[in-house]
Amino acid sequence: MRMKKLMIFAVAAIALVACSKEFDTNKSASNGAAIGFNTWAEHLTKATSNTITDAFASGDNFAVYGYKDKTTPAPVPVFNDDVVSTTDGSAWTYAPVRYWDGAYDKYVFFAISPATVGTEADGTNGSTDVNPQTGAFVTRDITFAGDDNDILVADKKEVAKGNSAPYFDNYATVPLVFNHVTSLVDFKVKKTTSLNTVDVKVSAFTLSNIDNKGKLTVTNAYTDNHPVVSWSTDTRAAYLPEDGVTPVYGDVSTSAAIAVGNEKVIAADTAFNPEAPTTPAASTFLINNLVVKPQTFRPSNGENPQQLSISYTLGSDPTVYTRVLYLADFDNADDAAQDDTKIASWEPGKHYTFFITIDAKQISFSASITEWTDVNGYNYILN
Repeated sequence: MRMKKLMIFAVAAIALVACSKEFDTNKSASNGAAIGFNTWAEHLTKATSNTITDAFASGDNFAVYGYKDKTTPAPVPVFNDDVVSTTDGSAWTYAPVRYWDGAYDKYVFFAISPATVGTEADGTNGSTDVNPQTGAFVTRDITFAGDDNDILVADKKEVAKGNSAPYFDNYATVPLVFNHVTSLVDFKVKKTTSLNTVDVKVSAFTLSNIDNKGKLTVTNAYTDNHPVVSWSTDTRAAYLPEDGVTPVYGDVSTSAAIAVGNEKVIAADTAFNPEAPTTPAASTFLINNLVVKPQTFRPSNGENPQQLSISYTLGSDPTVYTRVLYLADFDNADDAAQDDTKIASWEPGKHYTFFITIDAKQISFSASITEWTDVNGYNYILN
């Protein structure tokens, strides 16, 4: 016998794209100047010391590749897996220094950050197999723990003579624009106003069947100079609230995992209307800034679908309610219908927020007593 559900979940996901732009550095007119680099990435998500920032930080680096070219002879590699690093997040250095060669017509640059990504089969740190004349590369295996530093790939950057931008002819630094090639994910839980006076406490939350390991490939087909990326899938794993860049813990012991006795109390969404989508008024983080491998969601009725499990209690009700939800079933409208556009994947460079809304209807009783029924006729005895 199937038990009737007492809760409904209204779920929605919103994807936001971080944008990037170029900027010009200070001009330098000194002939024969060293080739220098600078970087720009608007809303750049770097996980540094368990915080999300919008810029490179001290200790960050990237590997640069590139060549100089002219009509004849053939292109000449200049950089090939050379590490460029920063001690303050803005000034970049490398060694040995290269100098602009005025006998050539242009330079072309590619880059990836961090300089070393992935792991070799024997467990040692891996490197990237890059063609310095096309920018195409394949990394070693990359395993995502959830609080990893972001992985970034720069736009293809061509520096030519006679270009209106201030480089080559006047030897300014080369501005590299980096792009996210991972995804960033948040999960939030909220309750409806019907539970305003009821404590909803989450005692367990797990993401499972999440693709967490693979190789990053960038083809030589840079579209409008932007890298074209893809990921292989090798393994899957589970993530918990404490695995995000900003770990989420329980409310009783705020440095310990969410569990029975250390639950997370859920905020009420006073704006929620199951018939009309609107922006949530309040919610509670259960996953905060999880860095994940981009992936396509497998259908809920298929094999190994990406899913989440949540357990919670409602007020003094002793029942622990556990629900399994599938990421392929989330849509982009916060209502009860669940018939809007599905969120089919996590794409590179996008930040996703998933909302889970808990609603419950109290079991209520009424009571009445049926009247006595008179029996027709009478009953007699003579003794």
